[in-house]
Amino acid sequence: MGGFKVDRCVCQKISFDEIKDYARVHQITDIKQLQAKEICSNKCHMCAPYVELVLETGEVSFEPGAYIGRKQSS
Repeated sequence: MGGFKVDRCVCQKISFDEIKDYARVHQITDIKQLQAKEICSNKCHMCAPYVELVLETGEVSFEPGAYIGRKQSS
């Protein structure tokens, strides 16, 4: 793919790196907790599968579609 990487929640204007740090500091392990606190993925939800990858892997930058084929929480 080209040089484009998915690395943020566009609606909330927060990077996955910032989300990862927030989750670590507040001991959050589930995207639903981040959504409830309106940190990310509570408007368009397009970043949700990537945020789940952030929480699962600790990575903060992904190829578009990196979550495809991976189990997602419901």
